[in-house]
Amino acid sequence: MTTRIVIGAGEHNNNPTWLQTQEEQLNLLNRSKWEEHFPQSSLQAILAEHVWEHLTYEEGVQAAALCYDFLQPSGYVRCAVPDGYFPNEAYQKGVQVGGPGPADHPAASHKIVHTYKTLTAMFEEAGFQVSLLEY
Repeated sequence: MTTRIVIGAGEHNNNPTWLQTQEEQLNLLNRSKWEEHFPQSSLQAILAEHVWEHLTYEEGVQAAALCYDFLQPSGYVRCAVPDGYFPNEAYQKGVQVGGPGPADHPAASHKIVHTYKTLTAMFEEAGFQVSLLEY
C-alpha cells in the first residue's frame, strides 16, 4: 500500500484518496508524532500547501529533513508557498511576515516569505533533489 498524505489539510478535502492531516495530528517538528503513524521510508508523497511559510528557515530545514526520512526513496514533497517575487504590492502585503492585520488573519503566523531560491536551498539542505514546477 502506498501512502500519500496532506500536511495541514485545512477544511477542504481536494485530495480524497490522500490521508488528510492537521498540525495536531502530524506536526512537522515532532518526530514522535510521525513515528506513531508511519514507519520510516514508507510514504509515497507529501503535499503541503501554505504550510512552510509558518516555519522559520531553520524549522523549514528540520521539517523537510523529517519528511525526507519518512519518504520512500522514490517519494516526493509537493510544497506550495506564497511567492516572495510576485510583483504585486497588495499581494506582498497580504503574505508578509506577521500578516497584514489582525491576529486571526491567515498570514498572522507567517515567519518567512519564500522565493524559489530560499525554498530550493532549504529542501536541498535537508537532502532533497529539487525540481521546481512553478516559480
